[in-house]
Amino acid sequence: MSKLVIVESPTKAKTLSEILGKEYKIKASMGHIRDLPKSGLGVDVENNFEPDYVVPEKAKKTITELKKLSKDSGKIVLATDPDREGEAIAWHLSELLGGKKARSKKSKNSLFERVVFHELTKEAVLEAFSHPSELNKNLVDAQQARRVLDRLVGYKLSPLLWKKVRYGLSAGRVQSVAVRLIVERERERQAFKPEEYWTIDGEFDSNDGKHVKAQLTDLNDKKLEIKNKEQAAELEAVLRESSYKVTGVKKSERQRRPYAPFKTSTLQQTAANIFGFSAKRTMSAAQKLFESGYITYHRTDSLNLSPMFVSAARQFVEKEFGEKYLPEESVFYKNGSKNAQEAHEAIRPTNLKTDISNFNSRGLSEDEQKIYSLVWKRSLECQMLSAIYDQTNITISSKESYNFKAAGSVIKFDGWLAVGRLIGVDIDSEAMNKLPDLDEGEAVKMKNLISEQHFTQPPARYSDATLIKALEELGIGRPSTYAPTISTIQDRGYVEKIGKYFAPKDVAFVVNDLLVKYFSDIVDYEFTAGMEEKLDSIAQGESKWVPVIREFYTPFQKELTEKDKVLQKADVTTLAETDEKCPDCGKNLVVKLGKYGKFLSCSGYPDCKYAKPLEETITGLTDENGNAVSKPPEDYGKCPNCEDGIFVLKTSKFGKFLACSNYPKCKTTKKYLEKIGMKCPKCGEGDVIVKKAKGRVFYGCSRYPDCNYSSWKNPLQKGSEGDKNDKDESEAGKGFR
Repeated sequence: MSKLVIVESPTKAKTLSEILGKEYKIKASMGHIRDLPKSGLGVDVENNFEPDYVVPEKAKKTITELKKLSKDSGKIVLATDPDREGEAIAWHLSELLGGKKARSKKSKNSLFERVVFHELTKEAVLEAFSHPSELNKNLVDAQQARRVLDRLVGYKLSPLLWKKVRYGLSAGRVQSVAVRLIVERERERQAFKPEEYWTIDGEFDSNDGKHVKAQLTDLNDKKLEIKNKEQAAELEAVLRESSYKVTGVKKSERQRRPYAPFKTSTLQQTAANIFGFSAKRTMSAAQKLFESGYITYHRTDSLNLSPMFVSAARQFVEKEFGEKYLPEESVFYKNGSKNAQEAHEAIRPTNLKTDISNFNSRGLSEDEQKIYSLVWKRSLECQMLSAIYDQTNITISSKESYNFKAAGSVIKFDGWLAVGRLIGVDIDSEAMNKLPDLDEGEAVKMKNLISEQHFTQPPARYSDATLIKALEELGIGRPSTYAPTISTIQDRGYVEKIGKYFAPKDVAFVVNDLLVKYFSDIVDYEFTAGMEEKLDSIAQGESKWVPVIREFYTPFQKELTEKDKVLQKADVTTLAETDEKCPDCGKNLVVKLGKYGKFLSCSGYPDCKYAKPLEETITGLTDENGNAVSKPPEDYGKCPNCEDGIFVLKTSKFGKFLACSNYPKCKTTKKYLEKIGMKCPKCGEGDVIVKKAKGRVFYGCSRYPDCNYSSWKNPLQKGSEGDKNDKDESEAGKGFR
């Protein structure tokens, strides 16, 4: 009698079928086979938070097929992923397929086997199948606790947001903390006041023709702060008349150590920084690579590497680069997180001999090739010696003791950077910064001075990489939660992506302020991190899940009931006060958040119901630093149908549009094109305008479909033209027109 093996996906099933013999029949569950209902709470809070699991409609056909196959199988092997989600899927399958056979623990154990492997290689799979185990109920309980906890928060708190803010909003234990980070960063940016400063660079020549460029840093070792053009001009006048000599030449050796192997968060961060990938995009590619047998399991917080792989990596390095690139001892990395699961491995290739240059012939997508190249490269680099630089620091001083300084590095030994050379990646830009050989005391001539104005910049908005890093450092979320959390806050309309950065929408400010003020625990960083630790404690068998949920839920429900009574929608949705008077009653108008965005309302509401759309004067135009630039209403043009009317920008449920300022006397409107102030770089005729694709901003030609130019990045910003991260810029908005 054959054994039935159940995995999550068809790709994984196909890979397994190539490894196992004909005695195994391998089927995919197509992900989760049972879950809490979409409608209703689905948790019995009066009966130890018992979940009411249901089989979704899309999974019923699969379950019917699996039940039929299980009747003809002597054993059912549950080979789902080696984490909490995989363990939970395996447990749900055992509950659904066990039937009468599984009523007792003894009979269930004889029917089901659990196999766990962290890579889909023949050796790992056969080893796992030769040593089957039982389901890990602690991992199942931890996943169930997270699912119940998130359902309680979402289904209890979201209706309150519907009543007090607007319908359709949601709250979440991790997503609300992510939104808080983005909102607080935006407020830092709004409060930021840029300060002017200037830099002065000097270009110097030695008597034998050597050239060096250095920056003015100090006067008699006291740091110089040049705050305006006048100060810069005064300094220039002095410096141009002075004489110079080399007063310091310091040479030293420094080392640059390789990075640790990838865990989930660092893979997502690196892919975002290098390729511009979202966390979701990275995980999708990594999932396919794992299921196809190319990399080890990609949801991990461990930096551990198996001794067998480390030995193989050292052999590969010695063969390709030579023994001088190898440390004397094997290198093993320790994770700083106390909750990291060291039994798991870091993300690494399953076979270092897989030639990444021939991936096109293997049927892998471009995304998968890019992610594999990162994993392959990092897994070798982490086992190699540090790169060694010869570093030179030169100080050039004027007779008045104004000091110019220059620093440069030259690679003395490339060490782990050699892996990049092997696959055609630039070793290091620092290698180009070579300074000339100058002697201390040597006279030099100042050939040119370059003064440049700068302004201090506000803290940058969060990107995929920096948001994941912040969540990880705070101890919020786990490897499996980063990507879905970031997708959720975009899908729910709390944030939008401008370029590669997240900007909060108006509703994000309102909801965040409500939660911070009235439900502080839900968005408190330490509280949320503490809850993650409790879930880890359940997974390790140190705590029971029901008491953990009860400890949270009892005060949460009490607070929810109290706040529902005292919270007033009018107070929550007021964004700002204005000096404009209500034409009906004379009271001040306030800016409020409505179903379709911001609008002006009388502060005397509900006694006075006057309201009107908010006229906006900010467009999508940005300067070279990506900061918004405002335009006065006159820039939208005069109304052609009345004498003194001008077009102003308004917002409706259908989006932004231009309307005559004399409305309702004049009801002229026209389509609003959010121009950025440049002609289309492809056709030269149309204007580049701001568009949206599933909540993400992109830039396209106003002549579409005659011209299909589009770009995910603002072409006004430096480095965006010819963006290498887009497979085809002209296809950036394809399908979203």
